[in-house]
Amino acid sequence: MAWAGEHSRARTAEYLADRAERWASGADHAYAIVLDGAIVGACGLHRREETPDDVRGIGYWLHPAATGRGLATRAAAALVEQAFRLPGVEHVEIVHDPANRASGAVPTRLGFTVRLRRPAEATAPAESGEEQIWRLSRP
Repeated sequence: MAWAGEHSRARTAEYLADRAERWASGADHAYAIVLDGAIVGACGLHRREETPDDVRGIGYWLHPAATGRGLATRAAAALVEQAFRLPGVEHVEIVHDPANRASGAVPTRLGFTVRLRRPAEATAPAESGEEQIWRLSRP
């Protein structure tokens, strides 16, 4: 991801301060992913401006050394559970670049279905220039 190359202590502090405000407003709920006492990633439940009020998005990121252990899938499953506890939320979406097969495996494991595939700006060399949107509706 392009933003990962811009990591610094100051940017992290800015990000965390913004998350607190967005948490209080109900726009975002961000969490750390911890393995053996170390933060190895992050995930969140997001209210995106371009989607209806009854939809929440899930995002997740892991350090490459922490992949392949089911952490992203477990984090996303917990976020789905939380999303459907929120009043008025009927759908949860995951958006990813189709070139990122590991990220795309998460919604498949959790029973999401592909809703849409559309062009997107490629901001990093490995990106395909498309994004795939997966959706899971309230049972």
